[in-house]
Formats: sequence, C-alpha cells, structure tokens
Amino acid sequence: MPESAEEPRETMTIPKLAARVGKSRTLLHRLATNPAEGWPAPTFKPGSSRPEYSVDWFDAYWKERQARITQGRRTDLERPAE
Repeated sequence: MPESAEEPRETMTIPKLAARVGKSRTLLHRLATNPAEGWPAPTFKPGSSRPEYSVDWFDAYWKERQARITQGRRTDLERPAE
C-alpha cells in the first residue's frame, strides 16, 4: 500500500485538550463555538460524533491566546498602538 505524502495529524477531543492545558472542558467548548475565537471546523473519526481538533493548531492558538490575556494589569493607562 502506498504511503500518503502527508502524515496524519494528531487530533484530540475538547475534554482531552482541556486536560492538556489544565482548564475546564466547558471553557474550551465555549471558545470553540464562539466565531470570534476563529476555531477551525472540527474533524470527526469514522463512527464518532465527537469533534476533534488538531493538536498542533491548538497549541499555537493557546500560546497566542495566553499572550494576549491581560488579567490583573491595568490597560486603561497604556497608549493606543499606532
């Protein structure tokens, strides 16, 4: 059988992604269903109705999301970016 040119990417369900970053699955589900967050369309394994997302994409998304969180810092005193 010929091998495909593209290796299958690792995917995980929302509960597994939540455990990966130590957050609740409810939070990740809310993020995944919010169009403003920009999550990609999920993939589904044959015979399953659970949405799965690329681990590589999620890791990059989570790193960028954590970088823009400003909880506990005052942002009203910062000058707007030009």
